[in-house]
Amino acid sequence: MGEVFRPVSRHERESALRASDCLGDRMHRMAAVILGTLVALAASDAVATPIALSSSIVVTAGEPGALLPDYDTASLLSLDSAAPGLLPYYTFASGGPNGAATLTGTGVVANTSVDGAYAQPAGVTGNYLAVSGLSADGAVSLAFSVEENYFGLYWGSLDPYNSITFLNDGTVVAVYSGTDIAGAVDLSSNGSWSSASSNRYINFYTGSSFFDQVILSTTNFNFEVANIAFGDPPISVAAIAAVPEPSSVVLLGSVLGAMAIARRRRRSQHNQARPE
Repeated sequence: MGEVFRPVSRHERESALRASDCLGDRMHRMAAVILGTLVALAASDAVATPIALSSSIVVTAGEPGALLPDYDTASLLSLDSAAPGLLPYYTFASGGPNGAATLTGTGVVANTSVDGAYAQPAGVTGNYLAVSGLSADGAVSLAFSVEENYFGLYWGSLDPYNSITFLNDGTVVAVYSGTDIAGAVDLSSNGSWSSASSNRYINFYTGSSFFDQVILSTTNFNFEVANIAFGDPPISVAAIAAVPEPSSVVLLGSVLGAMAIARRRRRSQHNQARPE
């Protein structure tokens, strides 16, 4: 037997509209709190000099087309079970030692593109998060139940006005803009919806610099992310991840190369000066 539909009364329609307005108001209040936190941090001594590309943090980019993290034991936060629309107060429990992550803020869970507002990241077919939704600016907070030192996300249409902030107990650990990331891993922050050079999985190995909160923010349309991952790998994993690979820029790569050249030159000079 098919489903039976009944007309919706005026009272029910008005109740639904009031509930929607209340939810929207709550989301905007949450966003205001998150953005207020960022503004306060920016004005404090804690971030007088933002830590971009900290020497203790390794940033890598996955291979073109890769939608998942390089750290394969990370907990993957999927939004596919969330209904498209305003980001609810969403908690994802990993069920393991990586703990849980709670998302709050202005975001919209989407599975398509909205012209002039947000674009589905290249290669993503399921749900993704548009950080500022239908507004030009906004922020989403991810609060973790335990300290982490790995974070990853598929970053769609990388833009210079996108930012990611790592905090521990309210103190900033590191801040990266889209421009920082593009420069670090040889990508382009031109906002392209389809190019592999601006749609890529980005891995952050923070080593001994643990964090318990990540804030994704943008000052213009939009900041699209998918397949968020987090975890607590051994600190040595960051060193392994730092081995230079083609199209995957790693911190200190040029320094290590220069050191190797210098060592070879010293050996060569020593051998030439050795008496026969």
